[in-house]
Amino acid sequence: MSAKHFRLAGALVLFAAALPALAASTARPRVVVEQLARTKLLQPAANAGAAQAKELIPNASRAYPAGCFSDTQPSVAGNIEPLPVTPSGPLYGGAVTLYAYNTQLVNHDTTENVTITIWRLPCSSSGDKTGYNPDGGAVAATLIRIQRSAASNGTTLIYPTFPAIRIAQGSIGFDDANFRDYARVVAEPNTVIADTNIDAPVISSTTYVLENYPYSGASVFAFNQSFQIRFDNGYTDTSGNPIGQTVFSIPAYNPTASSYPAASQPLPINGYLSGSWYDPTHSGEGILTQVYDNDGKTRIFAATWYTFDQAGIPFWLVASATFSVGATSIPNMAVGYRTGGGFAGSFTPPAPQQNWGTMTVSFPNCQKMTFSYNGAATAVNGGPAGSGTKTFTRLGSINSLACQ
Repeated sequence: MSAKHFRLAGALVLFAAALPALAASTARPRVVVEQLARTKLLQPAANAGAAQAKELIPNASRAYPAGCFSDTQPSVAGNIEPLPVTPSGPLYGGAVTLYAYNTQLVNHDTTENVTITIWRLPCSSSGDKTGYNPDGGAVAATLIRIQRSAASNGTTLIYPTFPAIRIAQGSIGFDDANFRDYARVVAEPNTVIADTNIDAPVISSTTYVLENYPYSGASVFAFNQSFQIRFDNGYTDTSGNPIGQTVFSIPAYNPTASSYPAASQPLPINGYLSGSWYDPTHSGEGILTQVYDNDGKTRIFAATWYTFDQAGIPFWLVASATFSVGATSIPNMAVGYRTGGGFAGSFTPPAPQQNWGTMTVSFPNCQKMTFSYNGAATAVNGGPAGSGTKTFTRLGSINSLACQ
């Protein structure tokens, strides 16, 4: 079997020439063995979780921040799909020959050439050092799309099947004796034990996200760093040598304003940006933010600014606004205040909220909140007043809702 080489977006690619329809005797013994090994990686150790608190905690084996897929992605047809369907940014990959199932053949064995594209979806870049981000640098999720031809997409008489996928990175090479080169590949993000079986039908073009296995000493790959990925259709020659493997080299994720514009823009505002924020240089003043679901297309942003009046007495300002899902800033929110209250409910309902001014909010990353404000000195006698721009820092991560 001859081999061909080519370069795509700077990645060295090695792929086998297209395989013809194969005879029933063509061997694929490695498929069963590898699928069994992958299944074992999903079996927890006997004492797994014995010392853990019985509550929701972040997935220690996750490959990207959970907030990276907090908003749904529109498909080409306008339907909602869990992952993007259109690759963007620097793209890697090329033609790959997959095993295909032919319902019209007695032995069913054939092949189909597909296009596999690998790319990255920018996430937040807060600088947190985690298992998936050991250097504290920019963070992305790594996606794979298996694209059938327009003429074949959706057909079921002949369809390709999902290949075996392995990762080589650092000291871990392909065909590692302890199966450390295995990665989970699933069509829905933020899963823990979901997996795509080898030989699962790929009827329509599908996007997958690279994940890590959570148990049994499996590797936690840093997919933001450079790695190699191998697609294997399971075929071997008469001597048992693989004849259907394709390898792509993926460089490190180093976003620039031109290569990944979204990486340098404020974050889309969602529930992961709820929390407490303060100015480290002026401790004692802070803002509490919350994001509420509304109708599926819009959300509600609410903020309470715990500040002081001109006499140094605590005074709080409140703001809220409805915004579209995906918005990265909320401009000119109305800010108000109330007076005439009392302690522990010992008061009649205070006067309606009074107007103070406006506030515009955005979040450069998970750890910073930037806002501008403009409040009139005449809004309340002796109350806070002025205009300017501030950047507050997140006080801490919310349990089970960590923005990274």
